[in-house]
Amino acid sequence: MRTLLDKLYFVSGALSGLCIVAICAVILARVIGRWFSIEIPSSDDFAGFLLAAASFLGLAYTFRRGDHIRVNLFISKLPISINRWIERFILILGSVLIIYLTWQLALLVLESHEYNDLSSGYIPVPLWIVQLPLALGMVTFSIAIIDQTLCHLFLGQMLPKSEEEALAESEQIDVTTTDSLDTER
Repeated sequence: MRTLLDKLYFVSGALSGLCIVAICAVILARVIGRWFSIEIPSSDDFAGFLLAAASFLGLAYTFRRGDHIRVNLFISKLPISINRWIERFILILGSVLIIYLTWQLALLVLESHEYNDLSSGYIPVPLWIVQLPLALGMVTFSIAIIDQTLCHLFLGQMLPKSEEEALAESEQIDVTTTDSLDTER
């Protein structure tokens, strides 16, 4: 099960990366089109759609890697037992909020499909197509945060740390080096 979930998070992150590459392609096409006086219609709209998709599809992958921005200056100084309880509370609260947001976003996609909402650019695109990657990203993020919550509650697994957090908590860095200018004097 762990392998399947990790693959799901990786695929979601890879799709996010592909959206970023697609943004670059759209912008590059627009720039090259300007050189030849060719207008790329709705390129700004498509770049914005891809940016939203990249942002939401990347949520689960970055969360599982510990790359979400967390302000843990306060809780990192607390004893481990208190730190665990605070993380449990945060994970449970986060799970509830993310599930609610996912539900609402899924309803928005269904509503857009039901009413045949279209984007307002030069090229009208059905909004449910644009919103679907956002909903899929949120579903994947919901799975990731529920997964982390269950691992924390039943397996005692702490929240993943970013490289910077791990480095800050590792051994002290020795900065006492001799300066080459001081040795020459």
